[in-house]
Amino acid sequence: MRVSAEVVWLRVVLMAGAGLYCLARCRSAPQQSREEGLLDASAALKGLSMAVMALPYGMGMAVPLFVWVALLAPAGLWSLIAVTRPTVHRRHHLFHGVGHLAMVYMAVAMAAPMTGAAGMAGMPETGHAVGVPWLTGVLLVFFTGYALAAGSRVLGAPVVAGAADEPAAHPLWAPELAEGCHVLLGFGMVAMLVTM
Repeated sequence: MRVSAEVVWLRVVLMAGAGLYCLARCRSAPQQSREEGLLDASAALKGLSMAVMALPYGMGMAVPLFVWVALLAPAGLWSLIAVTRPTVHRRHHLFHGVGHLAMVYMAVAMAAPMTGAAGMAGMPETGHAVGVPWLTGVLLVFFTGYALAAGSRVLGAPVVAGAADEPAAHPLWAPELAEGCHVLLGFGMVAMLVTM
């Protein structure tokens, strides 16, 4: 699927912005648990990695495969292991775990040499990669469903006013913005997978 350079750069800017916001959030957001900080760090890694991987003109493919695997596979496994623990953040851990491993899958597809055989083959001359169709389809359904569900939570979130003696939380760290980043990252994954 051919995508214009403007759309690609917009995707890069949005993913980098989401990643930088999550990075700032994991370092500066007040009253955040250690687990929430780690989730924000995971989202920052995901967003920034997606921005680099989506760079046009083959720039994202210049990153060696072992770098993607070394960065994203451990983060994905950590998130999937966290799904098995009792926590209120299971859906976020699942999203990050599947997301990191899906990015490893995309990196492998980009790095694979072009072949005429069916299966996973990179297409370096167009900057696109071809993956395993059924796996790409399953990932598309997962990320579309997640992004739509997270979006409905953001739109349906009630606005809660703080008590009179409580200092108002800074709007920059509102939970709805963090959830909005998950929506953006989810649709970003959909956009990247559609090009495979």
